[in-house]
Amino acid sequence: MALWTYWLIAAVAVFMLELFSGTVYLLVLSAALAGAGLTAWLFNASAVASMLVAAFLSAVGTLYVYRLRGKSPKNKALQQHNDLDIGSVVQIEQPLSGGAWRVFYRGTTWEARAARPHAHFQMGDNARICGKDGITLLIEPLA
Repeated sequence: MALWTYWLIAAVAVFMLELFSGTVYLLVLSAALAGAGLTAWLFNASAVASMLVAAFLSAVGTLYVYRLRGKSPKNKALQQHNDLDIGSVVQIEQPLSGGAWRVFYRGTTWEARAARPHAHFQMGDNARICGKDGITLLIEPLA
């Protein structure tokens, strides 16, 4: 078999692996291997030249995907829009140090703190979840 067929077989094999894993980087590698096969076929390139083409295309494609993923929206408002906890009601159980509270929500206790610094809570009050800071719930009074 010709050299370019090996490159295309490798490209198809990596593409099939990508279908099972769902990573974009394997798709980039598959395209780079196909580019190396195309180079070997069109220009009758040697194995070393084809490897250099595959390495170059892999590097360029990986950098492109890395930059593209870095520009994806990391807006907290967008993340909170998809959060089912936002807007739910919790019950204040006890105060903790540093202005935090122990609240009862979804059958267990959680740590929470007031989203606004001047909000006051008492034990037994109900509050609404308005955000999250890691695993700490941000709460506000119901009124």
